[in-house]
Amino acid sequence: INACGHHHAGHIGILGVDRKGVENYQLLLGGCEGADTSLGQITGPGFDEDGIVGAVETATQVYLANRQDGERFLDTYRRIGMGPFKEALYD
Repeated sequence: INACGHHHAGHIGILGVDRKGVENYQLLLGGCEGADTSLGQITGPGFDEDGIVGAVETATQVYLANRQDGERFLDTYRRIGMGPFKEALYD
């Protein structure tokens, strides 16, 4: 497990996991530190090393398509929930 990036506390977090000798990456969304603390939630099945960059790009595209003026990623995520992200990532 590689968790040096504080995946649980980032608006977008990545956790490296060894799956039977193969590096796999879990994508987490919605983490936040501070007064309004929340732990990032796993989006679903992990991604291989070739897929994780595209997964982050996809999550970013969902954010950009749904954000309101001046809204941070976390605010958009909390408003629309995990559903639109999962749909874009796994359908």
